[in-house]
Amino acid sequence: MNDPIFIVGLHRTGSTLWHNLVAMCPGVMRLTETRFLSPARQRDFTYFLKTQVGDLSNDENVERMLNLCFSKRNPPGLEGAFWRFENIEAVGNPELKREISRRVKESDRTLGAIARIFIEEITRFSGCERACVKFPVDVGHIPELLQWFPECKIIHITRDPRAVAMSKTNDPSGTAIRVLQHPRLAWLIRKLTVWLVIAQYRRTAQLHGRFRHLGNYRLFRYEDLLAQPEKTLRDLCKFVDVEFTTDLLHPEAGIHLHQASSLTGKQKKPFDPSAAVRWRNVIPAVDKWLITALTKRAMKIMEYDPDTHPIFRLDRRSSPSLCTKVA
Repeated sequence: MNDPIFIVGLHRTGSTLWHNLVAMCPGVMRLTETRFLSPARQRDFTYFLKTQVGDLSNDENVERMLNLCFSKRNPPGLEGAFWRFENIEAVGNPELKREISRRVKESDRTLGAIARIFIEEITRFSGCERACVKFPVDVGHIPELLQWFPECKIIHITRDPRAVAMSKTNDPSGTAIRVLQHPRLAWLIRKLTVWLVIAQYRRTAQLHGRFRHLGNYRLFRYEDLLAQPEKTLRDLCKFVDVEFTTDLLHPEAGIHLHQASSLTGKQKKPFDPSAAVRWRNVIPAVDKWLITALTKRAMKIMEYDPDTHPIFRLDRRSSPSLCTKVA
C-alpha cells in the first residue's frame, strides 16, 4: 500500500477540481473529508471518541467505535461526507470491519494509528493502491500529517486571495446562509468574511514558507492550472509519482461532479481560464484595494504575481471588452 496523497488549503480554492484530477490517475482511491484533524471550532473524530466511545484501551470500546463508524448514522463528530461512505462498495464487506478491528487492537490505538488504518484498509478493500484525501486538515496541521504518514505527499492548493474572498462572500453553504439568517447584518457579515480571508491567506503564506523545503510538500496554484493545464498537471503527476495521461486534460470526462461556481451557480467542468478571473466582475473597488494591499507580501511568498500572471493575459485575449470595463 502506497502512502496517501493529501490535499490541503483554504476553503474555496478549487479543492474539488484538484481532488477529481488526482482521482483520475490509475489506482488512486478518492476519499473525502475525514475529520481526523479539524479546526478547534469543529466537532471531529476526537470529539466523537470523547462523547460517544470512551477509553480505547478497552476492546469493547473499540468495537463500539467501529459499530458507530460503520452505522452511517453520523453521530456527533462524524457528520463529514467520509463517514457516509458514498460510492464505497467495500464498506458492505464484513471482512473490512473485522480487519480494521484487528489492526486497531494490535496498534497503539492513537488517533494517528486509527486514521492510517481506516484510510489504508478502505483503499485496499476497494482494490486501489493509494488514497487521495481532499481537504483533510487545516494547513497548520501538516506536522501531524507528516508524523502519521511520513512518506505521504501533501498538495497545498492556493488561489488569488481576491478570488477566494469573493467566492467566500457568495458561498451558498456558508456566508449566504448566515446572511439569510441575519439579513440586517448582511453587509457586516460579508466584510468580516473578507477580513477572515485576508488573515487566513497571510497565515497560510507563513506556513508555506515553513514547509516549502520539504520534499513531500508542494504548492500548486489554481491560476497555474487554468492558464497552463498540461504543464501544471505534468508537474503534479511527477510530484505524486503517477504517470501523466492526456485524460487529465479533460476533467469533464471524470466520474466526479464539480461544485457549481459560487459566483455564477453553474458547473464549469472543462478547464476555463475565465473562471480564475471572474471575481473581477463582482469585487467592490474598496475590497479589491484592501485585499491587494494587505496580502501583497503574502502573495509574493506564495510566488504569485497578479500583475504578470499569464491567466490575466489569456482573459484579455478571450474578452478584451470585458477586461477594459473591469480593469
